[in-house]
Formats: sequence, structure tokens, C-alpha cells
Amino acid sequence: MTALASLAADQGMSLNDVMAMPEQDGWVYSGIGSTDGESYDCSAYVTAMYKHAGLFGEFEINSTEFTTRDVYLLDFFDKTSPLPEQCIAADPSLPYCQLAGQYQVDIGEEYATVEASNLMS
Repeated sequence: MTALASLAADQGMSLNDVMAMPEQDGWVYSGIGSTDGESYDCSAYVTAMYKHAGLFGEFEINSTEFTTRDVYLLDFFDKTSPLPEQCIAADPSLPYCQLAGQYQVDIGEEYATVEASNLMS
């Protein structure tokens, strides 16, 4: 932490300034072995895939600022088509498809309700 505070001070920033900086897509981290490269947690990884697939269109999106809740609230999910049989077999009580996992992921009825917009995070 001392090294970080020193680097921040050299750039005229406080440690609070550094901690408040949003992580940006494409930042590359160096470290030991497999930690090198772009850094994404699960929700940022899914959002980056949506972004690269063109689901956000021309909107400027920073994937690393998305939470798990943000991902499932996006209106990218089809709520009108019947669920495939394998989804119903896996869990007939869910209105969405969860094929795997020991625990049921309850995301409520608000999934797929938020329209993507520019600079959302």
C-alpha cells in the first residue's frame, strides 16, 4: 500500500483518488503467471462478451463497471418464447433457464427489464 500511495502522490493524486478510479476495459495487468492480461470478474466477462457480440450497438460501455445484477437486468433475454425442455427438466419452477448448479439462482421477476443505454454502468 505504501508503494501505491507513493505512486499516486507522484501523479498528484491521493490514495482515495486512486481507489475511486473506475477500472477500464482493456487495462492489462502484469504479475505472476496466469494473472497477466486483461482482468475481468464473471459479470465483467459476460458484459465484455455482450459488448464484443454487438448487443450494445454503438453505446460506449465499460464492462468492468457491471455487476452480476446489471447483467441479468439487461433486456437481452427473451421472456416470451417457451423454455426448452431441458430447462424445464432442470428446474420447472423458474421462468428462465438454469441448467446447472447446486443452488437455484433466484434473480426475481425483474430480469430483462433494463434497456441498454450509452455510458451505462
